[in-house]
Amino acid sequence: MQRKLSLVVVLALVLALVSLSAVQAQDVPRKVGFVPPALTSPFHVAMVAGAQARADELGWELVVQAPASEGDFQAFVTTVEQLLQTGVEAISINPIGTDSAITAVRAANEAGIPILAHNFITPFDDPELVVASYIGYDQWGGAEALAKETCNLIAAKYGSTPEMTNGKVYILLGIESIFSRRRTGGFLAGLEKNCPNVEVVGQQTAEWLRTKGQEVAAIALQQTPDIDVFYGNSDEMAIGAALAAEQLGLVINEDFFAVGIDGNQPTLDLLGEGKFSATLGVDPFRMGVTVIDTMKAIFDGEEVPQILLTPSVVVNPDNLEAYLAGDLWTAPVGGFPELDNDLPTVPDEMMEATPEATPGS
Repeated sequence: MQRKLSLVVVLALVLALVSLSAVQAQDVPRKVGFVPPALTSPFHVAMVAGAQARADELGWELVVQAPASEGDFQAFVTTVEQLLQTGVEAISINPIGTDSAITAVRAANEAGIPILAHNFITPFDDPELVVASYIGYDQWGGAEALAKETCNLIAAKYGSTPEMTNGKVYILLGIESIFSRRRTGGFLAGLEKNCPNVEVVGQQTAEWLRTKGQEVAAIALQQTPDIDVFYGNSDEMAIGAALAAEQLGLVINEDFFAVGIDGNQPTLDLLGEGKFSATLGVDPFRMGVTVIDTMKAIFDGEEVPQILLTPSVVVNPDNLEAYLAGDLWTAPVGGFPELDNDLPTVPDEMMEATPEATPGS
């Protein structure tokens, strides 16, 4: 009887040690890398903040490095290659120059280091590359939803309906890339679908920057003084456009509207002050948290979706408080890849069958 008890005690100890080892294996501190295209935008700063907050909770070391400019694609590749030499156990990148970023992904694959892509759900055009997960939102669907809001704003200004209203829109483009193409294509599709009589009177790159947005809008208003809406592929460019219009004596949300994509904190502040019109909120802070959570799942041996879709929602004064409180955030889900094909990310037949397939669109 005593021998049986001893065996039971030993077995219990062994099981306890195995369980403890499993917990310790999951909780081991990690060193991981995070590479934005640059840190010139509040969007990427907020995403880093989210990733850092979650890494701190886990006791991980997060190494953040980025080029000085979003347009310096070679510096982006060099940054990733150098970061891989520092002992990181996983790395997440946000490529803009997708062709050159293939070199960075290949370097991670050769080093045997898991690599993820954030704010990016377009698989690289190389079947030999291995990306653990692409994490981001549907840019086309989000831009289309923002276009619908734009149609409503113009219609209200003229006391009309979206399908009947006239109006003029100016588009501020980002650096030439899949990001600007998808955000522009989705927006144009949304205008055509919801307010076909609204005219796009111009498109010009402002390189994702507020200062450039201000310069481009000032020139545009000289040529077309009665622009109703400035749409920016990013909030920062739309903010610049709003500043330019206000300097010319125009009143935002009366004479003109400014809408953009990102949901950055400066934009949300302006929205609350009545100095912005609407933004596509993609919650970069929580997207950053999602990146670290996905890395943890990979370390823990869990399967993660190849495409992890994070939500987006049009934010205006009516739902601003709910957005800020995180009430509009929904759990990321497996989704469709976003292809550079000038077509919706989610096929129309899928949207008709399951309209909730693309949050926020």
